Amino acid sequence: MHPNPPHTTTPHTHGTQPTPNTSRASLTPAHPDRLIRLPTVCELTALGKSSVYSIPDFPKRVTLSRRAVGWRLSEVLAWIESRSAVGVKS
Repeated sequence: MHPNPPHTTTPHTHGTQPTPNTSRASLTPAHPDRLIRLPTVCELTALGKSSVYSIPDFPKRVTLSRRAVGWRLSEVLAWIESRSAVGVKS
């Protein structure tokens, strides 16, 4: 008898799709007050680290510990929406 490999999965039934286990934030806020870290903020906004810290109207960071900060997902998503409303003036 062969032992089960450590990465076995349970079978899916009748059209059920597997739920991916991701730590990345989605653009649809299932948990709007979730705290996200800088790499996720940069990914969502397409901004670099220095821009996140220097844009005056960007959401304020939340201190998590002496050396760690995060941002509220709901505030970052609201900021992104406000930027798309601004548009480009010609």
